[in-house]
Amino acid sequence: MGRLLVTIIALVALPCSVLAAESASRNETRYGIEFGFLRTSGYPSWTTGSVGKLRHDDDGVVFNRAYVDFKSRLGDTVNVHMALEVYDDDLGNTIDFTEAYVEWRPMPKSETRYRLKVGAFYPRISLENVDPGWSNRYTQNSSAINTWVAEELRTIGAELTLSRRPASLGGAHAFSASVATFVANDPAGSLLAWKGWSVHDRQTRFSDKLPLPPLPQIQPGMMFSAQSPYVDPFKEIDGQVGYYVSGEWRYGEKLLLRAMHYDNRADPTALENGQYAWTTQFEHLGMQVTLPGDVGLITQWMTGSTVMGPVMNGAHVVDTEFDAQFALLTRAFENHRVSVRYDHFEITESDSTEEDNNSEKGHAWTLHYQYSFSDKISIAAEWLSIKTHRCSWEYYDVPTTATERQSQLTLKLRF
Repeated sequence: MGRLLVTIIALVALPCSVLAAESASRNETRYGIEFGFLRTSGYPSWTTGSVGKLRHDDDGVVFNRAYVDFKSRLGDTVNVHMALEVYDDDLGNTIDFTEAYVEWRPMPKSETRYRLKVGAFYPRISLENVDPGWSNRYTQNSSAINTWVAEELRTIGAELTLSRRPASLGGAHAFSASVATFVANDPAGSLLAWKGWSVHDRQTRFSDKLPLPPLPQIQPGMMFSAQSPYVDPFKEIDGQVGYYVSGEWRYGEKLLLRAMHYDNRADPTALENGQYAWTTQFEHLGMQVTLPGDVGLITQWMTGSTVMGPVMNGAHVVDTEFDAQFALLTRAFENHRVSVRYDHFEITESDSTEEDNNSEKGHAWTLHYQYSFSDKISIAAEWLSIKTHRCSWEYYDVPTTATERQSQLTLKLRF
């Protein structure tokens, strides 16, 4: 706790020193601190190496997070963006980066604009996590899809985006297309297959090592005994370059459509320092629309597969398909915001490896209310219920179907 307090003090002091010079610079620093009071029920959390779907498993006061989101203009066309997260768990350093990249936006000479990002950053998937520090604007805990994005996905490479707002269409329509190449994301998919979907608010930093459940197949003498008891998701194992392509259509402030194809092109037979490479591919669709009455609707859908190991009996030794979708309704009025979200998620097992049945099916409901006293201080109350049937839970002598719940009151400070 002492180390955490020192880190928070340093976290607050750093932005303040930067802000003092902002009037004469091109820097922008945003930071936040969140504390919560929890009531939970369910299995012990995955963050302790167990099987629970939630981040916390103790009642009482918790330190959720602190973050720094720093942007700097190095010139008229070059920007730098860095984001750091602070946690008090034992999964990595107390403070570390979640994103760090340089962005080049050349001066446009036509209706087409260009943007090149180089570094480490989130792929453009989430429609929820749009505030500084990749914070969720609508709920405390993100959807299952975006929780997994935060756990295991990061673009460590380059992304080129072309965008255009055709004058011939009146300027209300904006189109963009992106292509990215990346490395150091070969283990992505291991946590999804062996732990399953989760719903929480934690982001993986560059130094983090994420614990696995005590899987029978990773124990000494078993098929995957070379696997460490944790996942190091941002690691290059096979030397191959992954890619994704995405597109977006925006119509004013009323409609946003987003699509992506992702393929990390990992060699499923590669292994290095206790980490397997997983071939992970998926398709993603997202939509955000303003309904009558200023009600916002956000929905995302993801379907794909992740495989590891050689082919045996017509399938990789770990061969899973996954699918998830959610719909979120939100309404802001004056200083209040109310949101409700429904998640559905599945994992289908395609292999016949013994003691490695990763099939899963479940759904979650999230109810969220937030009141903002000002731009700097807000409180939020959230109720979350997640029901899961996961076949591998029988290995740990717990029921294979369980409902886990969490109620949380959160104080959020933003500067």
